[in-house]
Amino acid sequence: MKHNLNSPELAYLSPTTRERAILLAQELIVTDQLTPTEAIRLAILQAKNWAVKNVNRTVWKRLKQSEKEVL
Repeated sequence: MKHNLNSPELAYLSPTTRERAILLAQELIVTDQLTPTEAIRLAILQAKNWAVKNVNRTVWKRLKQSEKEVL
C-alpha cells in the first residue's frame, strides 16, 4: 500500500534520515492504523533520534581513536 507521504518537514532532513522517516511512516500507517499526517510526524521524530544517535556514536568512535593515537 503506497501512501502519499509528502510533507514540508521531510525537505529539511538529510537524504538518509528522510528515507528512514518515510519507511517508518509507511510501517506506522499499516501497523498502527495512523493517518498519514500523524505517521509522518511520529516517523520524523523517530528518524531524527536515530540520526542523532548515529552521529554521536561516530563522533565517540573518532574521539576514542584519536585518544589511542595520542597515548
